[in-house]
Amino acid sequence: MIFTKPKTYEDIRSQLDKNDVITIISCSSCARVAGTGGEKPMKNLAFRLRQDGYRVLDGYTINTVCTPKVFQARLGRQVNTLISLTCSAGTCNLEQLFQGHKVIEANIDIGLMSADNVKKTIRVEVPYEGHEHLRGKEYEMFTGCEIIGKQRTEEVAK
Repeated sequence: MIFTKPKTYEDIRSQLDKNDVITIISCSSCARVAGTGGEKPMKNLAFRLRQDGYRVLDGYTINTVCTPKVFQARLGRQVNTLISLTCSAGTCNLEQLFQGHKVIEANIDIGLMSADNVKKTIRVEVPYEGHEHLRGKEYEMFTGCEIIGKQRTEEVAK
């Protein structure tokens, strides 16, 4: 599985303009386990964007956006912008399938992770270039909050 962290809200917003009609596509697999995808982050992002005056038409959670299942998303005719709450593989798939739409990548790939269903944690096993310092770091499953000793940070939960 691929471990992701979210880009800042400001990074996402800086790629939008008020004329965009937005659909959010959110991964319910790896990104959900990492706390950067699934229904809750999608709804939170949509809420913030709407509060700031952006037109978010709808959102979809799809089990694996990096596979052809992304065709499950039926875009409205008005939609011209997709926000991808996925890993880079999911974002690339969206770019290929929805050519002509602006696709905004909302997450950053950190590396490969393993999951411990008993402890409800995930661990960065094989970090990608630039993230080597995160090798062995553990995070709470579904929130992405880093576990330091027996405590966790609110890094991703914000």
